[in-house]
Amino acid sequence: MKKFSVISTTAFTLLLLVAFQNCGRSMFFTPSQGVLSEGSFSSDTTLVDTEMNTPISFELNHLTTVSGVSLTVDPASVANLHGTIKIDDAANFKVTYTPSFGFRGNDNATLIAKDLYGNSMNLFVIAHVGNPLSGIEPALAVRGMGCIQCHANVSSNIITDFGYGNDYYFGVKPAVANWKSGSVYGDHGNSFNTMSIPADKSVLVPTAALPSAVATATGLSTVAAYVNKQFSISANSGTTRTSVVEKKSVYIGAPTDANLVAAFRLGATERIKYYKNNSTSAELSGLQDQKTFFKASGTLACDGDVVIRGPLLLDNIAVSTSDGCRLYVIGSVFMYGPVTYLGATENSNLQITSTRSISMGLGLAKKDNAFCEPTSRFALDNKNYGDSSLVNRFASFWTVPMNYVRQSADPKAYGQAIVDEAKVVEAGAGTLYDAACRSEGRMVSFERLLLNAPIVHSRYEGNFSGTIISEFAIMSLGQFIFSFDPVFSKTSVLPFLDSKTFLHIE
Repeated sequence: MKKFSVISTTAFTLLLLVAFQNCGRSMFFTPSQGVLSEGSFSSDTTLVDTEMNTPISFELNHLTTVSGVSLTVDPASVANLHGTIKIDDAANFKVTYTPSFGFRGNDNATLIAKDLYGNSMNLFVIAHVGNPLSGIEPALAVRGMGCIQCHANVSSNIITDFGYGNDYYFGVKPAVANWKSGSVYGDHGNSFNTMSIPADKSVLVPTAALPSAVATATGLSTVAAYVNKQFSISANSGTTRTSVVEKKSVYIGAPTDANLVAAFRLGATERIKYYKNNSTSAELSGLQDQKTFFKASGTLACDGDVVIRGPLLLDNIAVSTSDGCRLYVIGSVFMYGPVTYLGATENSNLQITSTRSISMGLGLAKKDNAFCEPTSRFALDNKNYGDSSLVNRFASFWTVPMNYVRQSADPKAYGQAIVDEAKVVEAGAGTLYDAACRSEGRMVSFERLLLNAPIVHSRYEGNFSGTIISEFAIMSLGQFIFSFDPVFSKTSVLPFLDSKTFLHIE
């Protein structure tokens, strides 16, 4: 299957002014006389999707045909290209991209259009090769499953690596004992065998030896052997027959600030940029810049890729999208209430990637000096839980010192920085309440939703249909079902990012 989409941006005028060069007196000519101009293109960036080992021919997103134009490939831009790019018809801006055999990921190239009068323009191509979820279809791609696996009901495949490659691998940092108690990267409470997984699903892990302390304690030598052993003693008949598949390498991560700035060529003072899925996509609306954060409440019209610089508050949003809305956030995301779709098509979906964290339904757990749900629903007790689930999850709970992420060696400081982001949002939007204190409550389900961040937390108890890609995720224990949503097998998945940035399996 081949897919082709062209994207445009509300910031297009600025982009073309930078890329456009006038080398003569041709500024006085009109496009009909064969002159390149800002009006020749609706976007300087063309996005194409293709399957692995499959060439794709396409046209750059031009609005006019320019006679006598030359189109060349910038050699520097293709020095590390994983394939070839060929000009088929310069006048009509027709190009063919052929990926190298076996390549999966993103390729980038710059083409230079030049007219007879010396006007030139840089045009960018992003080729997205092979959907990173195709053939794998994970509901969860989570490095540290020491908490999320407890009594989890997962109806699709799982990818995990226990933090392999880092010094907190399998939860042996800060103390060896943590792998059995307290670490999300170990097997907290030896509860890996409490998961419910169908027999026809798989858990993908890297080919990796266990840390010596874990190997000695268990008499096992590899990650695969450990997971197999835990599944074999499960009380769930399906789980006992779930296969564990070793892979040469597993990378689960999230973009950095620098990754998003580079991917979108975001200027130092730019706070938002939007690229449409195609020329018929709706203009972006419903996403409000509050100067210190962004907010969307109610209808969010978005059919394409949006990058924003700052924390994001999503409150009971209804997404109007035909082929998917993808939000790339330099900062944390705070979500409340359900995500619904207006005029949904078979490809409608929402994808969110954050460089910091995504929290769902976390906040102040008290109203009128009283907790909003029975004591039995708190984590251990009121005193341990505190007044805020957001503060508790990110900064004060006893396991927080072991919640490592690649971006920081200090989990408590990292978590406190996220709490501080929430305070910035509250300063402009009012108190962020825990889901239990909100009218919709905690029984909220999600579908067609992809979440990617170093940390994902949720207080909601409804079913989750989609994919969670994170270093670790902590949800409501044993309260709902994780399942892969098939929309993510046929739509673009975070196309502005190389899959090696967030999920790459070999």
